[in-house]
Amino acid sequence: MKKLNGVGDPITIASTTDNNMALPLAINYTSLLCNNPHTNFEFFVVNDHLKQSNKKLMMSLQKIFENCYSVKFLDPHEELYQQANTDAPNSVIKRNTYYRIDIPEEVKRPRILYLDADMICDGDITGLWQTDLGGKVVGAVENAGYLDRLREMGVSEKPGRYFNAGLLLIDTKKWKEQGISQRARNLANDHPEILRFQDQDALNAIFNGNWQSLPSKYNVQSNLVKGKYRKSGTESGRRSQQEALNQPVIIHYTNFDKPWLIRNGHLHPLRSLYDEYQNKLLNQLAHYVN
Repeated sequence: MKKLNGVGDPITIASTTDNNMALPLAINYTSLLCNNPHTNFEFFVVNDHLKQSNKKLMMSLQKIFENCYSVKFLDPHEELYQQANTDAPNSVIKRNTYYRIDIPEEVKRPRILYLDADMICDGDITGLWQTDLGGKVVGAVENAGYLDRLREMGVSEKPGRYFNAGLLLIDTKKWKEQGISQRARNLANDHPEILRFQDQDALNAIFNGNWQSLPSKYNVQSNLVKGKYRKSGTESGRRSQQEALNQPVIIHYTNFDKPWLIRNGHLHPLRSLYDEYQNKLLNQLAHYVN
């Protein structure tokens, strides 16, 4: 086992990926490691039929970065989501989006930070990792631009609080105590017709607003960057949104606003950051191979 770089237990990061998203995920992790050089990380990746070359790409991070303590792969549980909905507007959703639901049951750590593959870190995440969840099961950032899902799903008479599930800070003990994974699986399979946004809808329905709000800078979604969002109804919320625009820490390329895609109306203002960290990874890989 690789020795820890510096002091302290590693931050535990978990994600899911297939072959199409393996490179973006490796670039995501590269950005984390580059911006937090004195922090150790361990990565758990749900392996959705990855080719050996893509597994080697992920494993190479251990060789390239001293603060990459480990990269481990988890098997997906496809059979648990056979009835789940994969038809979503404004995105190309696959069944593996549901696999995050199982991670807190499988990774034996007190706390997990789940990250989508289509993200880039451009700052220190120590403050995020150390956030007091105030007794809540998860911490998350409010979804930017579309917040009425709880009412539309019949969960609440009011729009309610609705988070983006691309970043979740999870207390695994409380998650398991409350049976969140099984409840989310049941909802996904028994009522696929109401889950327009898949696992994100399922988790929001289960928590029904009972989650810890995290600063917007930790999940800066495309609608926020492009000005297509609903301003927060509170002063603190508006400050958080402005801070996210001024000093983003984790950029989330939501919708079709992927930096590796060229589509009319979907050119992300911060797509150059993806290119920057892609170049860093490729340069390190070339040095590692040589």
